Amino acid sequence: MDSESIAQEFSSWAPNNLQPVNLDLLTFRQAPQAFQPVLITESNSPLDLDALCYTGSRSQPKADLEAAAESKSVDDAGGMDIKMNEDHDLREDILAKAPLRLYDCENEVLKDQQTYLRETGHTIPPYLAVSQVWGEIKHQMILPTVEWPVAMSDPAKWDTILAYCKADKRVKWMWMDVICINQSNSPEADEEKAVEVPKMNHYYRGAIACLVVPNDYLNFPLAHAQLVDLSCDIMDANASVQENALRIWESIAVLDAVIGDEWFWRVWTYQELLLPNKHILSDGQELRVDLLRRLLDWYHKILRNGSLNKPQGGTDYDFIHPGKELVISAPRNWQTRNLRFQTRMKEELEQNGHVNLISLIWQASHKQSMYPVDRLLGLYGLLSDKEKVPINPSEASDLSTAALESMWARVMAKAITLGRVWPLLHDSPEPDAAEGRHWMPHITAPTLWNERFPGAALAGLYPETINHHNHKDMKITNNGLHIAVRFVGCVMGTSINIGDGGGEMNKIIACTWFLTANGCNTDPIIQQLQHGLATSDMVASEEEIPGSQEVLSGALHESSIYDCFELMEEMNFARKLTYGYAITGWNKRVLCFQIEGQKTPFVVLAWIHCSSPPKMGDCWIVDVTSEPAQMVRRWIVVNKVGPKTFRKIGTVRAWQPIGAILDQSSVPVRIILD
Repeated sequence: MDSESIAQEFSSWAPNNLQPVNLDLLTFRQAPQAFQPVLITESNSPLDLDALCYTGSRSQPKADLEAAAESKSVDDAGGMDIKMNEDHDLREDILAKAPLRLYDCENEVLKDQQTYLRETGHTIPPYLAVSQVWGEIKHQMILPTVEWPVAMSDPAKWDTILAYCKADKRVKWMWMDVICINQSNSPEADEEKAVEVPKMNHYYRGAIACLVVPNDYLNFPLAHAQLVDLSCDIMDANASVQENALRIWESIAVLDAVIGDEWFWRVWTYQELLLPNKHILSDGQELRVDLLRRLLDWYHKILRNGSLNKPQGGTDYDFIHPGKELVISAPRNWQTRNLRFQTRMKEELEQNGHVNLISLIWQASHKQSMYPVDRLLGLYGLLSDKEKVPINPSEASDLSTAALESMWARVMAKAITLGRVWPLLHDSPEPDAAEGRHWMPHITAPTLWNERFPGAALAGLYPETINHHNHKDMKITNNGLHIAVRFVGCVMGTSINIGDGGGEMNKIIACTWFLTANGCNTDPIIQQLQHGLATSDMVASEEEIPGSQEVLSGALHESSIYDCFELMEEMNFARKLTYGYAITGWNKRVLCFQIEGQKTPFVVLAWIHCSSPPKMGDCWIVDVTSEPAQMVRRWIVVNKVGPKTFRKIGTVRAWQPIGAILDQSSVPVRIILD
């Protein structure tokens, strides 16, 4: 890329204050500092991949790790015939096809694989999987034939599980992690967990159903049944909200109790929510997670649009604010992302057999776990074999974050070396990462709120990028990721960091209008805002969307900013856009950038972490894929931090017309992402 020619292009354009507007929102530089891309030589020392391996107090020989890696996952085991000689020792591939142990509910005996297969004629029998919340461990139950104490918050919970299994004549066999996987505190138990954890997807998928035992297992079934009735009688029947206001209002407490149960907020139960074909409760009714998600969305909508207000005699809720922008006060369990993504992930799981890792990490970021490493191990059953790395037995019960970070680094290194660039196209940075590791999404970063940066939501999730690849040779070294990229353009203007809510949305509108009035090409950001209207639940109907999008574009092209905001207020656009996909949210910035050979700057809405603002003149938008530029869905934003080194600070939605320009003119250049 010829940076001097770009600098000359930049000097031909400068913002003119055509209308009164608060220019404190925007910062400009006329020209970037000189930048000459350089080829990375092969003399850079390669990364010592062994250094990424976790070394715990009980280390596992490398040969053992390789042997564990050879254990291949298999398809759904339910109902498969396994032909073997009774006198022949079970081979390792057989171990992967059936649970290591099953509990015989009829005789209340735990049986190993060889024993139950002999009894069932070498066929995996129909069995029930159990998903339960451990809760506060108050009891260590001793069960006959189980060689380790079974941790349980309440022995009556076990009685409930066993009673259901015995009442259902179809259920003779049961699989439950605390009973069927060695829970003792020993190296042997850790080794067993390292083998069993990656196979839990087959155990839950192979079960005839999954019995869900929530933390409040006694009251949960009745509350769930009340919500099913509410949905059938009112929501799905499109009955009048006003005429049923008292029932709907009082049901808020019921819904809050159900979705607030710890079962929805644990890492390990998350895969148990997604994997089974069917969930049942102890009274026999089916758990309707899809219905709960729709109820959440429905409540948000009718509270926002004013359809539901507190009726006379209704309960006072300190977290419900009808008609307000924030209708439900945070932090509450009503975050719709907790269940909204379930449908998408369930479909992805059924279609591909796995769910992409970044989506899982983001979705599970606010869930609880006993050990830090559980944040990854608890999701392992949902991953593809391409994303899995061998589990070191020492990691399975390590209380420190070292095991989690080591395992995560190995997963990221594996993805990148296979040409998969999704780790670069999501926003979960760690500002305090070690040198050469800033490119790597940090597994402890994508929390909803961050203590070091109050008010800063760190996670930006873009599932549409999961299949992007870079087929050029990529290499991880101690100083960073060596990768061939295409430079899209140099950032020459940026807004201030923009937060969440309708008031912050007005800042985006002001910046967009100003840059439109000053001759920038704002089509990319306007189209993104129009997409936000199309995805907002504040837009009354699909028929309203095209007209609203046209009015929005017209408002942003008004000759006066006063006329622009008058129309915005009339159409209630700020609030509608607040609930649009990928529009508002913390860490947003309006960026103005210029492409080589193009005199008119382009304007986009980017996700830029609040701790890493763009360095004017040394900030670039970059395409990290090797795919046709018009097919790329997202670019990254980087600051230059060294002669040939760049640091990712955020991402931005790609725009196809710019991709067409890049396809014709851009040449890949190798850089280092530190």
